[in-house]
Amino acid sequence: MLKKINVAELVLGMYFCGFDAGWLNHPFWKTRFLLKHENDLEQARASGIAYCWIDISRGRDVMAAVEDDRMTVPSGAPRDGGDDDAALAVEVIVTRTADDPALEQAIALREHARELTRSMFTAARMGRVVALPQCVDLVEEIACSVLRDPTGLLSVLRLKLNDEYTYLHSVAVCALMVALGRTLGLSESACREAGLCGYLHDVGKAFIDDDILNKPGRLSDEEFALIKRHPELGYQYLIQNPDMPAYACEVCLHHHERLDGRGYPDALAADAITQYTRMTAICDVYDALTSERPYKQGWDPADALYQMASWEGHFDRRLLLAFVKTLGIYPVGSLVRLESGLAGRVIRQNPTDLTRPVVQVLHARDEHDIGSNGVLDLMAWPRTDGIVQRGQDANPAS
Repeated sequence: MLKKINVAELVLGMYFCGFDAGWLNHPFWKTRFLLKHENDLEQARASGIAYCWIDISRGRDVMAAVEDDRMTVPSGAPRDGGDDDAALAVEVIVTRTADDPALEQAIALREHARELTRSMFTAARMGRVVALPQCVDLVEEIACSVLRDPTGLLSVLRLKLNDEYTYLHSVAVCALMVALGRTLGLSESACREAGLCGYLHDVGKAFIDDDILNKPGRLSDEEFALIKRHPELGYQYLIQNPDMPAYACEVCLHHHERLDGRGYPDALAADAITQYTRMTAICDVYDALTSERPYKQGWDPADALYQMASWEGHFDRRLLLAFVKTLGIYPVGSLVRLESGLAGRVIRQNPTDLTRPVVQVLHARDEHDIGSNGVLDLMAWPRTDGIVQRGQDANPAS
């Protein structure tokens, strides 16, 4: 129920669904939300963008606004944030990338990978042996994308809807594994091996009921026991293909092991856990923590890295430090507050200084604070600003 209207026609009570402009060239970091505050209207009208989209099934229509100047909030309107925001974030990016061919390619690869992964999980449920050549070809595409531009695909893969999480999680972990392998100095062939491990690590979830995987509440002991079977179920599935590399089967079986021996299914000691498995454990947990799920909100990326670093005995410390270097101290998507008081979201890394990324400003005092596109490169000279706070506490809306 999307409708394109003139920005001047926006009123409180409308459900805003993005500007008809480049996805970064606007003042809102949320792309889908109910207009409830005058300052949001003021920012929209001051943006200089002529047209925007509203969802008339979730808020007021233009004609309804003329007939009734009272603010009416539909009872079924979703909360700010969460899956609806992720849904439109994907929609907005997909429809507004004509000026960014690299981002277009990343989005096309995301969609292609999701459908192939969905098909792989469906085939597994039907008892068909995994099509290894197809998996290898997809991993090759992902690896080429990540090795060419580490930021693009990883940024796009942060956006997942509940009904596609399982599939895109596999794709995201594959991409993270390739990126981490590159940071570790692995050969390109080893990076692709790592990517295959990441891609297939959760295939055992094909054999777990979706009602359990996507349950919004706390799992019962019986349900959690079923979830914990997915590494073994995946392993038993993968070994049916005689051409499946042993390292991929090993990672599938043991990606939930911990260095302190408190993991599952075999409570392996540290020296029994392979490097690919240790890498997958890090990439798997990071993507799970930062993704929206029916039972939790996604963590801020910088917060997730900080918390993971505090978990004693869980991860290989050397690999985790390399992972932080891969993503940056403030990964793409992190909320930050600057010395100037501006708040923003990280959209790109500066490889020469991971403490000074490129930031999309969320809230500014006036137009002189930022460039015409609302983007600040903290490496720009002269350096007049820097990050003083990270994570959800830096969110001006919190």
